Amino acid sequence: MVISVASIEKRSENTYRIVVSTGYDAVGKKLRKYKTVTLPAGMTERQREKELNRQAVLFQHEVETGTYLDGEKITFAEFTQKWLADYAERRLAPGTIKPYKTRIESRILPMLGHLKLSKLQPHHLMEFYNSLQENSARLDTRYTPTNEFIKLSEAYTVPDLAKLCGICSKTAQRIKKGSPTNLKTAEKLCAALGGDIKTLFSADGGKKLSDITIRHHHCIISSILSTAIKWNLISSNPAKRVDFGKTAKHRPAYYDDEQVAAMFAALENEPMCYKAMVYLTVDTGMRAGEITGLKWHDIDFDNGSVTVSRQRQYVANYGVFEKGPKTESGLRTITLSTTVAAMLRQYKNRQTEDLFKYGKGWSAERYVFLHEDGTPLHPHRPYTWFVKFLQRCGLSKITYHQLRHTNASLLISAGVDVVTLSGRLGHGDKNITLNTYSHIIKSKEAQAANRMDVFYSKIPKEA
Repeated sequence: MVISVASIEKRSENTYRIVVSTGYDAVGKKLRKYKTVTLPAGMTERQREKELNRQAVLFQHEVETGTYLDGEKITFAEFTQKWLADYAERRLAPGTIKPYKTRIESRILPMLGHLKLSKLQPHHLMEFYNSLQENSARLDTRYTPTNEFIKLSEAYTVPDLAKLCGICSKTAQRIKKGSPTNLKTAEKLCAALGGDIKTLFSADGGKKLSDITIRHHHCIISSILSTAIKWNLISSNPAKRVDFGKTAKHRPAYYDDEQVAAMFAALENEPMCYKAMVYLTVDTGMRAGEITGLKWHDIDFDNGSVTVSRQRQYVANYGVFEKGPKTESGLRTITLSTTVAAMLRQYKNRQTEDLFKYGKGWSAERYVFLHEDGTPLHPHRPYTWFVKFLQRCGLSKITYHQLRHTNASLLISAGVDVVTLSGRLGHGDKNITLNTYSHIIKSKEAQAANRMDVFYSKIPKEA
């Protein structure tokens, strides 16, 4: 392939087209590659010339090395795969990449992947978002075998059914007994047995995807298209022109003072590890990953504070890993209440005694929250233990993460200002705190008026 020197054509006031000839086809037709460049207004002629020459050299190099992507020809699916490999997997944490890939591969690309990147329009995206509002869009829908499937499967032994459908024997045994399964397994069974999924299985008709989940899909698509703009494949982001309209704000659930007191009372009968873990979360608002990533040297007993510098996470097919805080603001030092500081010191002494039972010495590098045998808590353990604890004690259902919201609610009720609260929670911007807890803050408005009445009552009245 013979590559000619790039030429530059002016298209409009600030728009130029760079052309590189790559030879001739079989019938003698000249082959060219094109790239449109839009320069910012206000540049001097010398600046324009320098930038255009730079872009021309860069474009010619991309054509010569075969790395040039043509936004007119590449599909959204092709670009998304390149975005995942060259951008997302290099910059995003495994815990972020996993749900991104799941949503991209299971929902986004099957609906939008065939479209040319340059042809993707807002109406395509709206059609996709509307389709996500159907029950069938959920990935956690369960499929229960019907009586017809049970009768059909009677002709097969468990090993035969497993081999025929390409599933494990335990799964085959459960399904033969009528236990529900996921869509992928149900489809395998239907394909092997030659039946229709609507006949052989009944879907559980679970809830529709929430508005928040649909917006998550939108954010992923918008991020992909923003990268396409940076790479000069498209000139604008159609996701930015999608109008979702007004949606109700999500109000995080949390415990009030009485519910917290009831929970603390129930914790008196629980292992010291979990008691200290819950108290620390309510006291500081730390995330579960930050709690399980905490080491003893992060706790300063002399000054009564805890420093958050890491978190532990678990991702399927990746395992448990340690990483920095969620944001730069997540790296923070939080003052502890004297009650929780004393409890942590007591727990530390108890942990040292327990570890000696197993022949393991205590170390400042050791994680704070351990199982009795000295192994660190799995990052999902706070969630699973907390659900069972609430059920066992007959307490109102909330998630472990909502203890973080409980901390925010208690501090707001105590009159802590938003800037201080934002810093303790590790939010990158106080507006995040305001938006998340606006309904709690607003509920305290009446208290502000009452305080003004108290102030006015102290002013001497004229005789």
